[in-house]
Amino acid sequence: IINSYGNLNIYLTSYLRYKGNNVTYRDVAFIYELTIITLGIFMLVGNIVQKKFGERITILACSLMTFLAFYLSSVYAHSYILLCIFMGFFYAVGYGICFTIPLSCAYKHFKNNRGFISGIIISAISLSPFLYCPLQTMLINKNNVSPVQKKINNSTEYYFDDKDVLNRVPNVLFLQSIIFLIFSTMGGFLATMEIKMDNDPEIKKQKKNLLSEEKNSNTNNVDKNIVDLEKNEEGYVATDKYKYNTNTDSNNIDIKNDHSRSTKSTKKKKKRKFGFGFMNDDKNNNDDNDSKQKGNSLFGMLTLDRIFADNYIGKYYNKKCTEDKFFFLLWISVVLFNCYINFVIMYWKIIGINYTHVEDKLITLNGSFINSLSNIAGRIIWGIIYDKIKINYTIFILGICIIFCCFILPIISHVYIYYVLVCALFYFCIGGSFVTIPVITLKKYGETHFSLNMSILYTSRIANTFLCSIIVASFYKMLQLRYLSYAFGIISSVSTLLMCILTK
Repeated sequence: IINSYGNLNIYLTSYLRYKGNNVTYRDVAFIYELTIITLGIFMLVGNIVQKKFGERITILACSLMTFLAFYLSSVYAHSYILLCIFMGFFYAVGYGICFTIPLSCAYKHFKNNRGFISGIIISAISLSPFLYCPLQTMLINKNNVSPVQKKINNSTEYYFDDKDVLNRVPNVLFLQSIIFLIFSTMGGFLATMEIKMDNDPEIKKQKKNLLSEEKNSNTNNVDKNIVDLEKNEEGYVATDKYKYNTNTDSNNIDIKNDHSRSTKSTKKKKKRKFGFGFMNDDKNNNDDNDSKQKGNSLFGMLTLDRIFADNYIGKYYNKKCTEDKFFFLLWISVVLFNCYINFVIMYWKIIGINYTHVEDKLITLNGSFINSLSNIAGRIIWGIIYDKIKINYTIFILGICIIFCCFILPIISHVYIYYVLVCALFYFCIGGSFVTIPVITLKKYGETHFSLNMSILYTSRIANTFLCSIIVASFYKMLQLRYLSYAFGIISSVSTLLMCILTK
């Protein structure tokens, strides 16, 4: 439902104004922002709830919570504050707690092509606008009434004032709650179905023998190490007898042998902190043997060689992301990289209505259909690309597409066909951006702590929601809505470069 908020914005804003609330598009967009913020926070809680009650019970409980949230929203649709509470907070609590369950369930049964699998699972989210957006428009504005131009804060905006149109808004909210309850309950049972092959004793025996063979081998080739996901064994771990030297042409990283480790094993190892102090090195981490020689200064830690060395593939595999000193930099770069998403989702239809002057139904039907298909295609195609080429190369290509869309939108927004094409490309990129988070989490930090690591990295959506809100609030009155995309284009340029470095 959250992905249909952009289509619902103009109807909710018009209805609230009809009921005496002095609100604008920007005020109603805050409901979406509050949803994203709450969603990110409760994803962290979701990891605990899932372990305590199980995946199926968690999904069913959250489905009931979402139903109640939208039912109460339909009853109190006349109050902006209560809509913020029910649609912005209660709905997001349930959604956040069970957000990672479909991915974690899928990863149990699909061990290869994880980027492609992530794209397929997440692409299902893109089907929701295709269902809810036409439903909202066909029921609320069945007679295709045009919005009326109004002067708001020295700018011209369009709102509906037809009473028949406005009085249908609460009914649609109630209908959405029923539909969501049915589909989410079905999804809860389907996502948590067990496959008998996983419980086959012969398969378990084969896995155990395979693990035993890998443990006895002294190979230093990272690609030959295997992780036993069921026993939470850590992968990509160097043997105690050997340490390897890694030399690359790009950064000349040299990881030296430490022959005196055995004589110092009884000494306590100090924990070093980075950033705000919530990310510490694991006390058993023996990979960084030259840290004392290089010093503990922040400047030394931020050199490119150090970043590349500490992001060496396998060092933090099947560990918590908080053990990575440079995770905070990665988190910041994801915040900036995905900042444009909120702007596009919330304002794509409003930009179309205000600048193309095309009728409501046409914008909704074309937009929801084309945007949904583009989003689905984006999540699958970018997932495949992540499987085929390096992460940093994929991020660079994706970043170029985002930057192009941000800078071209203000130029072509008055021409409907170009507007539709740019929106489609935007949603294609959004699909790639959403796939990026689980792919980075899985390929960099492994599957053992996937739910926790995914939840922590997804909190970047909270920060980029704040950032998007600040940008829109700061320039909404000074600039026309379409010109705000320039700011997001500049931010995307910086973040693309930063993410390419951190994922190298």
